[in-house]
Amino acid sequence: MHIYIADMGEDIIERVNLETNHRDFAKINSYNNKHLPLNIYSKYLCGPHRLILDKHRQKLYSLNAYDNSISIINLENFTLEISLYVGNYPNNGVIYKDCILVVNGDSDAISIFDIEEKKVIGQVKVGSFPQDIVYNEKYNLIFVSNMNSDEILLIDPYSYKIVEFIGAGARPIGMTFSEDWDYLYVVESYFETGINGKISIIDLQNFKVIDEIGVGKVPTMVRKKENFLYVLNSYSNTLCKIDLFTKHKKEVVCGNAPAYLTVLDKFAYVSSVEENKVNIIDIEEMRIVNFIKTRKEPQGLVIDP
Repeated sequence: MHIYIADMGEDIIERVNLETNHRDFAKINSYNNKHLPLNIYSKYLCGPHRLILDKHRQKLYSLNAYDNSISIINLENFTLEISLYVGNYPNNGVIYKDCILVVNGDSDAISIFDIEEKKVIGQVKVGSFPQDIVYNEKYNLIFVSNMNSDEILLIDPYSYKIVEFIGAGARPIGMTFSEDWDYLYVVESYFETGINGKISIIDLQNFKVIDEIGVGKVPTMVRKKENFLYVLNSYSNTLCKIDLFTKHKKEVVCGNAPAYLTVLDKFAYVSSVEENKVNIIDIEEMRIVNFIKTRKEPQGLVIDP
């Protein structure tokens, strides 16, 4: 069982064996060797911050925020194959058939990246500053959260046409589905307001918000497991566990500047940008039980069980 970690500050992807602690590294290179002014040390910074695992092709894709690229890593020898342009500020992506659909925050669009052809074959305009993109298998719809236009877009994956708008709370970011695909949980971050955020629950049979649950300051991600939601609050530095039946909440401090959350079995894994580590949290007891030391500025995480 491996965890993959995107180290944004060093252009490195780490692979750590969670059973033996053995690790190796893949170095990310810029697609055009463009020097970035933000780097005073004259290195090429790509800024890997989101990872997409493709077990079928034995590839790992890194979305790189600083040079607007996607990097393809071969999992057999864990080396970089190539980096390619994918659109302005790739915030997140999802695999759909033979393509990766990437939301580009700075161009208010989705880039359609053909995996076999290794190139962008089209773009779809969406709302203002898209943050997350998820695909619902049951309803065969793509969902995009638009942070600045306070809405969720529903897109037909065949035509790439917008088929519905769902009004959201202030500054929607992360999303996840229920296990039966009938409900969408949306993080409303209320980003610059100083107000605590919320989780909106949307019934996908009628596209209506049926409930809202208050959480901490600037929540960014939500994951669901059984009867619980797990919410990452980036300004509160906490992981919040919410019982969906009783609405009872329990929080644990999960590291300074938490950036990404993934949940597997009885543990949550949270990357801490300022502490350069991934904290491992027992989600039954809601306490940190271990950590993985990382390179500089860990962001996106993927676990291959």
